[in-house]
Amino acid sequence: MITRALLLLVLVLLAVHEAYSASGVQRSESFGGPHGTEFADEAVSGQSISSITISAGERVDSVTIEITAPTAATFAHGGTGGTKNTLKLGIGEYITSMEAHWGKKRGQTRIFYLNFGTSAGNSVSAGTQTEEKGSVTAPEGYQLGGFFGQGGDEIDLLGAIWTSIEAVAEDPETLSEVYGGPHGVAFSDMSTVKFGQKLSSVTIRGEARIDAVTVQVTKPVESTWNHGGSGGEENVLALGSGEYINSMEVHWGKKSRRTHVFYLSFSTSEGNSVSAGTKTEDSATVTAPEGFQLGGLFGRAEDEVDQIGAIWTRMGVKPALLTDTMSTAWYGANIRNWVGPTIGDSKDTACYRKTLPFDSKGVCPLGYSKDDDNCVTQCPLSYPVECYAECIPQNDDCAVNILQKVASVIGVAFNAATGGVFKTIWNTFKTAKRVYMCASTVISVIKSLIFYLRYTQTTAPQGDVEQMLTVAYQTDVVLIDLPVAVATCLGIKVSPKVTNTGFVILIVENIVKQVITNGEEIIQSATNVIDLLTNTSAINASDTSVTELQDFMDANTSCGFELKQLTDRVIKSVNDIRNKTPDAAVDDMRVTMSESSLVLNDIPSVTNNCMKEMLANKTHNAAFETRDLLRKTFGVIIDQLIEKSTTDMGKSVAEEEYMLEVANLGLTVLGGMDPTGIIWMASQFVQPICGPTSYIGEIDDGLLYDSLGLTTIDEAFEGSYGWWTKKGDGTVKLIFESTDTKDVTVVIHSGGDDFAEVDVAAGTTVEWESTVEKLQDKSLYLDRWRPGLLGLPGSGGGSLVMWIPRSAGGGLITMHVRINVS
Repeated sequence: MITRALLLLVLVLLAVHEAYSASGVQRSESFGGPHGTEFADEAVSGQSISSITISAGERVDSVTIEITAPTAATFAHGGTGGTKNTLKLGIGEYITSMEAHWGKKRGQTRIFYLNFGTSAGNSVSAGTQTEEKGSVTAPEGYQLGGFFGQGGDEIDLLGAIWTSIEAVAEDPETLSEVYGGPHGVAFSDMSTVKFGQKLSSVTIRGEARIDAVTVQVTKPVESTWNHGGSGGEENVLALGSGEYINSMEVHWGKKSRRTHVFYLSFSTSEGNSVSAGTKTEDSATVTAPEGFQLGGLFGRAEDEVDQIGAIWTRMGVKPALLTDTMSTAWYGANIRNWVGPTIGDSKDTACYRKTLPFDSKGVCPLGYSKDDDNCVTQCPLSYPVECYAECIPQNDDCAVNILQKVASVIGVAFNAATGGVFKTIWNTFKTAKRVYMCASTVISVIKSLIFYLRYTQTTAPQGDVEQMLTVAYQTDVVLIDLPVAVATCLGIKVSPKVTNTGFVILIVENIVKQVITNGEEIIQSATNVIDLLTNTSAINASDTSVTELQDFMDANTSCGFELKQLTDRVIKSVNDIRNKTPDAAVDDMRVTMSESSLVLNDIPSVTNNCMKEMLANKTHNAAFETRDLLRKTFGVIIDQLIEKSTTDMGKSVAEEEYMLEVANLGLTVLGGMDPTGIIWMASQFVQPICGPTSYIGEIDDGLLYDSLGLTTIDEAFEGSYGWWTKKGDGTVKLIFESTDTKDVTVVIHSGGDDFAEVDVAAGTTVEWESTVEKLQDKSLYLDRWRPGLLGLPGSGGGSLVMWIPRSAGGGLITMHVRINVS
């Protein structure tokens, strides 16, 4: 006979308390025995329950609930016997508790008694109570939505499926397991995957192993995503109308001590397939969840594919578009307000943090933190890394930034101290031209090497063009420029072609950058070519230009009219504060304005609405750049009105940004003509003063790449993804998913300050939570410490940054943070 202690142990082992795979759905623990046939209801969030019925005699024969919304359904389990006991629910009434009793009958454990209680204090019960019993209660905000368990003619095992009372959007994306090895470079299509997209074909190239895989997309925009090298035989599968890929088979193995993908196969909803490579003993097949299809790929690759996984996207999900109408206001219909791709772009290698005094109550304006006796800027999205009195760009290193400035000062001292050497060289050459060539070429080489180091640090190229640029900078500088510079200074005869390389390096760099940025547009007219060669950046194309505030206001458009009205409201608002509190200090007015509805809501909304007109004749990025400039301009107008009671309507904003770039460019070019290095040193200290990221407003729902400007550099966090919703419980949930081979510590920064550290062991998943309220109106920046050479930890290898907005509806962020080998 089974003792009571052993029976309890069995029941404990049978009990389950886990989060269900669907969003807004949870399972309770279960009660009863391991008999009968398993069942589980497909309950969803936002259901409406009209009634519950328990049929029972001595024991519980069956249980039934009636669903009226979002889709009418009946969930019934058990047999047909027993007396029916029904409870009808009132409007707004929910089942929130379940009590179960169980016992033995003919050697099998059965449910003898059930009782369900509601939020209104009503209940229904049936059966016979026993000594063995248990009860469960719905989590806050949840109700009974269905059941899971085992049964036949009676109920043998039963648990509750709790569902969110409010409808919760189900996860639109999910990742499969990843197969292969930790070699190659991490890649992911996640940042470009769109809902409602249509794949037209998938191509696998391979022979003995898989060389590459390519996915082609036709909707909503045509795209081609290629991963791997250029070798192998091509195998193409074209997808028909309504056909989609729903499974992937992967085989992997070792070659030259590296793990590669040896075989790959994709199958479709119509039974078609494509494959390539050689099968091995190590294999796996992944299938899309119900209602999902292949949306893209992730993994690691270089000349071959080393690791691969599938990105599954939910079918039928309506894509969130920037131009969707969200609401209406005095300035017209609101489109989606998203952070966008450009506000996080840095214009320089660093910025000096702006400081302001406290107000009379010791309070700082929004976007500033207390720092001893002043308010200091929280590092903005474009310079999210704090570096003492400066903020520096994403993925940059504070020590390297300081070292570069120190090196420029030391370089001046070195050149001054070795002036005799340069004088000797001067006397050696027959003409002043050779002196210039010696000095300028050596200095250019040094600057090119420093540029290369900073370029790879802050850009971490992933694409083919960027990889080519990086390799070009590295090999040309090291293998050509430096030897030529030395040869020139020593008077050794070199080929004219090689000599010219050092002389024109700055021009070549500028031309290459312009060609990458503007493409064939440069050669469409003689004027553009002349502009390029005369060191101007103006290209005759309005769709890439950034428009200033006055241009909009002078134009006869709805955007111009809205901006005029907004400007009037800004001026009136500041004047009202002055009139109502004539003795208020400037710092008090600044704090009051920073917390006003005008700053938090109106300026972000009106400037964002201008995007509707801008997108009609500008590129996506140029439209966002213009909107960001408009917001910065209104910030200047407000500051001028507070401090001086007058404003120049922000005319100086664009000019100051342009002059900064001109100053840096001029100093860099002149640096090549100055063997002392003084001008080059000056160029290292010419950088902007940065205020906080502001006038962003409340952000509308969307994927994190679109809505909050999620950006990753290098491999460490490549493929991270998630969602933002304006309405929510105020949670910021980060789910760290490691495919790394080593334990890491992820450092979470907020507004430039250290906020938290999370230890993530190799190959594990760790969840971390905070709140929107604690992180709002600041940049969220992640880097990580990982064991490197000799086991010493280092923070290089990649970073992630995005904006955390405020939300009157609470807000909710869910982000899957991928931890990759890097």
